[in-house]
Amino acid sequence: MSWYTSFFTDLANRFWRGAVLPEQTSAEIDFITSFSAGPRVLDVPCGSGRHSIELSRRGYTTTGVDISSEAIAHARASAPELDWRLGDLASLGSFGVTADLALCLGNSFGYLDHEGSQRFLGDLAAAAPVLVIDYGCTAESLLPNLPGELRMSFGGVDCVAVNTYDVATARLVIDFVFGDGERTQESTCVQHVYTAGELTRMLNSAGFSSVELFGDVDGSAFRLGGHRLLAVARR
Repeated sequence: MSWYTSFFTDLANRFWRGAVLPEQTSAEIDFITSFSAGPRVLDVPCGSGRHSIELSRRGYTTTGVDISSEAIAHARASAPELDWRLGDLASLGSFGVTADLALCLGNSFGYLDHEGSQRFLGDLAAAAPVLVIDYGCTAESLLPNLPGELRMSFGGVDCVAVNTYDVATARLVIDFVFGDGERTQESTCVQHVYTAGELTRMLNSAGFSSVELFGDVDGSAFRLGGHRLLAVARR
């Protein structure tokens, strides 16, 4: 069983729901919709639905897929009229969803092993002609300044994250402790690390003919040491 199938419980989800300000979501949607080829959007994994809900407010028809039952329940309570689906991104092809634009946001790429990630990109290419990936674990972003330990508090949840990098497998391993004063959750995240060039070649192999690399939602170029990669791929 993959680590992410049990990682995103209410404590972890509450933390991330509190970590992002509404204006950040709005800026991300401004960027994303500039590449939309039509009104239908597939958001996978959608988490608690912040992108899908904002897209719906702007007139888009969205389908959100996530494996966290807590996150999907929160999304359904927030916007019951939208198409929320509980499921694994590793099995995206079985959902039969087609769209004009596909999204993989929130630094959710790299959860699968290499073969699984390549298959996932192929499923996304089959589902939509345009894909936007928000990936904060490129080698160019991560390795120049990998922090050993981070302490943060959002949404009434305290978080301690301890990072290690496995050079043999090019994987970032993060040991998390979440706590809200009453309960504590200890979980480990494992994320595969790719260079921007490797990701571009994977997107090309999946069926995307062109890939643009941006460093932020302002449209700036992705550079060594940048904190995130926004890859826009077109079939």
